[in-house]
Parts: sequence; structure tokens; C-alpha cells
Amino acid sequence: MSLFTKPIETALKERDAAIQEAQDWEQKAAEARATADELEATATAEILKDEKAAERLSLEISTLQRKAKAFDQAAENARVSATHAALSVFIVEADELDKEATKQRKAADKFEAEVTALREKLEELDECNYTRLVEESNWDAVDGKYRTRTYHHGKAHGIKQSAMLLTTQAQVIRYWMKHGQVPGSLRDLNEAFEPIHDVTGAWANGAPIDKYGDPITENLRVALAAAADNEEE
Repeated sequence: MSLFTKPIETALKERDAAIQEAQDWEQKAAEARATADELEATATAEILKDEKAAERLSLEISTLQRKAKAFDQAAENARVSATHAALSVFIVEADELDKEATKQRKAADKFEAEVTALREKLEELDECNYTRLVEESNWDAVDGKYRTRTYHHGKAHGIKQSAMLLTTQAQVIRYWMKHGQVPGSLRDLNEAFEPIHDVTGAWANGAPIDKYGDPITENLRVALAAAADNEEE
């Protein structure tokens, strides 16, 4: 799951525009340099035919070479801007993920309060307590295996889990920006940021990074793939 909001869309457009600008300058530099090389290759023959062409050809070739050099510098400046714009995409995305996570947690708290109020009314009306089914695992000696009853967390829990996934995605982005790699477990995130992830119990290695779902957003996945391709080259 990846979040797509207006700020993220704007950041992506600015990044793509910067990349396109760099490519345009690179193309202009290549064209100017190719034209200069073509003139250089035929200059001797033309000068032998007409000595007066020497000054003109020299000026044209020199001008094209200066243009190519200027275009190279413009392309380099644009590439720097593109790099900053690409980083801005991740900064904006992480911030937007945090905002959406906060929004979902507030919605979950509100819904949970409404459910609690309704349950209290039901308990008062029916004169007994009501609670969600709790998971129970009991060993069956006859079958030689555990028998587990289904645990129903409720809707609010599902919303909170979604919020935790968003928070995890934001933290993974920031972790990658700082360390150049994705974290290996939720314990890594707890050590790098506010320790909000439960890594106790069965997770000896600190709980899997995908505990709540896919922690890698599409934008980060593309960046990781591009980095892997560059390493192979």
C-alpha cells in the first residue's frame, strides 16, 4: 500500500521536471559537441579548397564547443536540483504518511469510544457483561496439536493496525535516508525512533519489518531497484 496525496504528487512532478531539465541540457550538449566534431572532421578538406574558410570554421567549432561546455554545466546544475527534488519526495511522503496515520488513530479512538458506549448500554439492558472473543490455544493430547479459537480484534483495532503500517512506512523511509538501507526488523526502528513497536514474545530477532504489512512504499521500491541496478553496472 502506498499513500498518494496532493503534496506527494506535487513533489513527484517537481522531481520529474528537474530530471527532464537535466536530460534536455545533456541532449543539447551532445548535439552541439556532435556538430563541432563533424565540422572538425571536414575542416581540413574545406580549408584546402578555400583558405578563407579557416577563420569561419574555427569560430563555428569554437562556439559549438563553448556551447557544449555551457550546456554540460547547466545539465550538472539540473542534476543536483533533481537529486534534491528526489530527496524532497521522500521527505514529503514520510510527513504525509505520519499525517494519515494520526488521522486514522483519531478515527479509531472515536470509533472505539462509540463502541464502548453502545456496549455499556447493552450490558445495562441485558444485565450481563459483553466482551470480544479472546484467542485460546489448548493442547489436544489425542490429536497431538493445538486447537485455537478465533480472536476478534474489532474494527478499531484494524484501523490502528493500518495506522501502524503507515507509521512504519514513514520510519522505513527516514531510516533509509539516514543509513542507506532498509531496517532489518522493527527493533531497528525502535532503536532509531520512538520505540512504539511491540518486539517482545516470539520475535527473538526484533519482530519482522512486515508485521503490519508491506513497509516499502512504491516510491522507495523504485529507488531501491534503481540503486541495485547502479551497483550492477
